[in-house]
Amino acid sequence: MRTRSLAEVSARDLRPLLDEESEYWSEELFWDFTDVCAAVASGLDRRSLTGRVVQDGPRSLAYCYYMLDTGRAIVGSLFAGAPFRGQGIEEALLEAVLADAKGCPGNDRIECQTLFSTALDSDRHFERAGFSSRQRHYLLRELREPIQLPPHGFRLRTFRRDDLVAAARIIHLSHAGSLDAALNLTYGTVQSCRSFVETLVLRAGCGRFDPEASAIVDGAGVVLASHLSATNGHICQVSVAPEAQCKGLGRVLVASALEAFRRQGLKTASLSVTVDNARAYDLYTHLGFRMRKAFSAHAWVRPPGRIELPA
Repeated sequence: MRTRSLAEVSARDLRPLLDEESEYWSEELFWDFTDVCAAVASGLDRRSLTGRVVQDGPRSLAYCYYMLDTGRAIVGSLFAGAPFRGQGIEEALLEAVLADAKGCPGNDRIECQTLFSTALDSDRHFERAGFSSRQRHYLLRELREPIQLPPHGFRLRTFRRDDLVAAARIIHLSHAGSLDAALNLTYGTVQSCRSFVETLVLRAGCGRFDPEASAIVDGAGVVLASHLSATNGHICQVSVAPEAQCKGLGRVLVASALEAFRRQGLKTASLSVTVDNARAYDLYTHLGFRMRKAFSAHAWVRPPGRIELPA
């Protein structure tokens, strides 16, 4: 076996592994990974994808990639084919990729969320590499019965494209000083939040955007939703501005998205949440969500910098 740079291989070399990955996440997370794998294949053919692959002769056994984004590296999939999981291949591959990312000129930060990882013991390797980490859960809920929207006086309206800036401001305000903001630079500024919203709404960054299930309450709260597959709707983001919190708006936003999913004939809904965000986690479990997969969010900054995690 040998480890090679992804810049040295083609989409054809990884095609069987990418096909297996697409099928795996569809079954594991109800997430249609076809478009993601197509984007990986395109990056391979353009020789623009950074990362490594483990091969045995011409056969690709596992791969991991990362993206560079204005001074930070974001680690994506860490995936091994079924016969090669749990043998240390994924962990060795991860260590090599993290070393590469740390060695990139001008890159002073690395982030990773291990939702799309088949490694069973990756958290230990992030800890050993000096990362700050917190556990997250991918939650799933069935949509058999109508969703009861609690009584409220909020004026929800369907999300429009001209709401991008307003949504970015709400998301940024809602994350100020939070654990998620410490681990993910996306929430650090209004501009980065706007880029995040644009990726969700305009570029299908997390499945196919669903305007019918997405809503905004002007200046107060927003929920952004998508379809991860033909049967699973996903709540990509739900945020409530600080002055509107603890008034039931978060529950109303989530419930409205769930009912929209159900009306469309979807069978399930999913979302991700940081376990230490107790208020949000309690809301989601009260609304019927249950854990589908445990994973973690990890972040590292080049010393002498450090990540300050809220208590």
